[in-house]
Amino acid sequence: MTAAAGFGPGPGTWYLDPLHSSLIFVAHYLRFGRVQGTFGDAYGQLHVTDNPTLSSVEVEIATASVNTGVNARDDHLRSADFLDVTNHPKLRFTSTSLEPGRRQNSFRVHGDLELHGRSRPISLAAEWVGEAPDYVSPNDTYGHFFSATTQLNLSEFGVGDGGPLPWGGRMVGDLVDVVLEVRVQNQDPAPFLEQIGHTP
Repeated sequence: MTAAAGFGPGPGTWYLDPLHSSLIFVAHYLRFGRVQGTFGDAYGQLHVTDNPTLSSVEVEIATASVNTGVNARDDHLRSADFLDVTNHPKLRFTSTSLEPGRRQNSFRVHGDLELHGRSRPISLAAEWVGEAPDYVSPNDTYGHFFSATTQLNLSEFGVGDGGPLPWGGRMVGDLVDVVLEVRVQNQDPAPFLEQIGHTP
C-alpha cells in the first residue's frame, strides 16, 4: 500500500472519510429475498509504514447507524433480537497483518472483528482503486480510494436470526456479504464534518 508496494498512500496516518465511503452489507431476508444496508457512523485510521506488510487499520462503527431504508426494520435490527445496540453500541475491526494479493494493486487484510460482544478473525480481499485531491480543499487534503469484500457468519458472533418462518428457513440468513468502498485522506475529517453539521 506504499511506494514500496508500488501503489497506495505513503507512510503516515490516513483517516477514513465517512462522507465518501460506503460500508455495505447484503443479507438474505425472509429466506428468499436479499436486503442491502449500510452503516453511516464510522471512524477509522490507516497507519502506513515503509514496509507495507507492517501497516495497520482500525475502524469503529456505531451499530445504531444501521440503515436498510425501512425505519421499522432498522429499529428491529437495533433491538436485542439482532444487533442489541444498547449493550453493544460499537463494532470494531483491528487488523493483525497484511499480505500482497495475486493481482496488481490488491492485498489481503487479516484482523479481528468485534461484534455483539464477540471477537472473531476475518480476512478482507482489498484493492487500491486510485488517488485524487480533495474536491473542496485540493491544496490541503489528498485522498486514496479502496474497495474490499468479505463474508460473515452472524452465528459466530451470537447475532440472532429473527427465528423460524412459517414457510421454512429463518428471518435473516446466517451468511452476510460485506462490501466496503472507502476513501482515506491525510487530514482528520472531524473539523470539517463539524463545520458542515454532518450527522450520520
